Amino acid sequence: MENQGILYIFSGALALVPAAIWLSFLLKKGKRKSIQIIIFSLSIFSVVPVFILQYFVDLFPQFNILEFLQSQIHNQNANYILLFISVGIVEEIVKQAVLRLVDRKYLLIQTINDSIHYSLIGALGFAFAENIFYIYAIYTQLGIQQLIVPYLFRSIFTTTAHLLFSGFFGYYYGIAKFSLNITEQTKWMGKKQRFANFLGSIMNMPRLQAIKEITILKGLGIAIALHATFNFLLQFNQILPVVIFIICGFSLLLYKLKQKSGKLILVTDVSEQRASTMAKKDQDVVVELLGMWFNDKRYVDVIHICERLMQRDPDNKIIQLFKAKALDKIDQKSAYGKILKNIFPDKEKSSISSLVNEKTELSKKPQQIIELTKPSSEEKPKKESDTFNLHLGQ
Repeated sequence: MENQGILYIFSGALALVPAAIWLSFLLKKGKRKSIQIIIFSLSIFSVVPVFILQYFVDLFPQFNILEFLQSQIHNQNANYILLFISVGIVEEIVKQAVLRLVDRKYLLIQTINDSIHYSLIGALGFAFAENIFYIYAIYTQLGIQQLIVPYLFRSIFTTTAHLLFSGFFGYYYGIAKFSLNITEQTKWMGKKQRFANFLGSIMNMPRLQAIKEITILKGLGIAIALHATFNFLLQFNQILPVVIFIICGFSLLLYKLKQKSGKLILVTDVSEQRASTMAKKDQDVVVELLGMWFNDKRYVDVIHICERLMQRDPDNKIIQLFKAKALDKIDQKSAYGKILKNIFPDKEKSSISSLVNEKTELSKKPQQIIELTKPSSEEKPKKESDTFNLHLGQ
């Protein structure tokens, strides 16, 4: 018993090495470190439900749904896939439960990137605990000579894989959390949520709640699919595809983290929100125009209009989303992208606010930013743009 305790301490010390390295990158300055430690700690104990479930099905095999399904399938590969999907379902559900629990209590997520960040910390806690048990099992069964390669692989690739799965769930959880603003923004782009409307009607839930649940389930489904794919490749010793899978997946996740729309703070204290100085009817017309231009890939025009609108309504999240997404869409290799990158190297600064400030200083009086006038001609409009004239202040 004493030797068993020493082995667990030894396993914990080895598992702590990759966890500590990752934590040194993930514990951000400016974030509440105490909350991050809470998420990490709770995620360590999130392996307990997994072991309880395993103990239960071992004790009562008649309730083992997986075994029953596998007995009905005579294809070995299909059985493997079913096994890996079931493992992914259980592990990803317990990992995401920690994030939702802590967020509900502390309201810590303000941006989509926050959601990804805290999901990564939660995944690291789970991977740390899982590594302890794997290291212990390998050491007791095969000895220390056979431990080195599995330890290095789990420390580098398996731990990273857990972060990858949870990172994608965190991305969609963040979108779901701010679905009110994001759905409103996509509405002006002409996108309809038909499935959410259908689900809301049959489940008797508000449309927005249906959108949130669908988005969360989408993130969970992607995490489970990635988890199952990773396990399937490992089962058949496809090491090179595993490495490529991890590198490509993590590169995509880093790309998501670098997007300006992910850094946009979508939580605003209502008591501190500044009122708009623009009539809502006029604002709706221009936001609809933004949606049309965005769909036409006129991203620079969208950015310019958003800058001017934000002078009149600085806390409008829909306008901020349009601007952030337009900045994300501008290809850094394009002419516009290179110009913006060279003139404004600081990614955290507004891309064209300097130009707007220069123009403001030249004018002694504030000019009307947006003016809607009827066309002078009495003829019927021949196209949509003939129904009104849009004038932008210089």
